[in-house]
Amino acid sequence: MSAPEPVVFRLLPRRLYLGVALLVAPAVLLIRGLAMVAAVAAGASLDVGDYVEAVLVSLVTAAAGGLGALIGAKSNPGWVRVSAAGLEFAASRHRATFVPGAAIASARLRFAGPFTQLVVTPTSLDAVAYAPATGRTPRLRRGAFVIDVGLMTPGPAALRTELTRWLAVPAGA
Repeated sequence: MSAPEPVVFRLLPRRLYLGVALLVAPAVLLIRGLAMVAAVAAGASLDVGDYVEAVLVSLVTAAAGGLGALIGAKSNPGWVRVSAAGLEFAASRHRATFVPGAAIASARLRFAGPFTQLVVTPTSLDAVAYAPATGRTPRLRRGAFVIDVGLMTPGPAALRTELTRWLAVPAGA
């Protein structure tokens, strides 16, 4: 019987585009709506064209925001690999990082939905290995690595399950 394969979570470009577009569109529509309410309160009269413009501006802005996110991620979208050996990850445009299972003090998920983050706290930063490739060093906050995983597939719930399955540390809430 062979050892089980590591599980890889990836940030798919189409999911990134759709996620950003669906987050930006309501925000822009809300801001345009508040501006229209303020205009009416100031005595301006609105016609159908103003409402159509508000919707079109929010859709175009959402599409541009999604495109901007794709360009920002370029051809190096983020990923996380969970295995018996440890946790390997790379955020978009960052160097790959490997934290051995024995060197993980905690690995937990925080926030919900598309804002979910994986927070990995190593026992020592000396045990962490970085890929020699080009790119920025991974994001480190208060001695822990922070990786955005909310839009990765198969999803944060599956990531929590795999962390519990593979690593001998609590996966947190």
